Amino acid sequence: MKNISPKLIARLALFAAISLILGKFLSFKMGDWGRVSLENLTVILAGYLYGSLPGMLCGVVADIVGCMLYGYPINPIITVGAAMVGAYAGIFGMHGNFKVPRLYLSVAAAHIAGSLIVKSIGIHVFYSTPLDILILRLPIYIVTGVIEYIIISIMLKNRALKELMQ
Repeated sequence: MKNISPKLIARLALFAAISLILGKFLSFKMGDWGRVSLENLTVILAGYLYGSLPGMLCGVVADIVGCMLYGYPINPIITVGAAMVGAYAGIFGMHGNFKVPRLYLSVAAAHIAGSLIVKSIGIHVFYSTPLDILILRLPIYIVTGVIEYIIISIMLKNRALKELMQ
């Protein structure tokens, strides 16, 4: 907790706000069971750059504020899924102990654990969405994950932007 500075809190708030914009305003709704968006992009980036706890906080704040702004009831399982997106990105991120391609693992683990498994369970439990419908989320998150990986890797190669995020 000693590494959480006011500067980091401000960055996480900005990442959560961008996640909210990407998830709620720049998304395509697909019935009650899904939405195509890049809402996890900044949550993954927060976890990747700053670690699991900051990533988790970013995901939770983005989810809860998004629910409050849109008038949705807070689904605790989906909120846990949002936290897991940030946590898994952090586990495999720059602060992790892994020697394999970190960004690839961060994006893949975040989407598999947080979005595909936990958030799908939340949608199934709270909205009674059949599991055979939820399986359609798999190709959506494969494509979304690839797009987010490309965007984040481009961002991390930009020296000026990388310095701003450090």
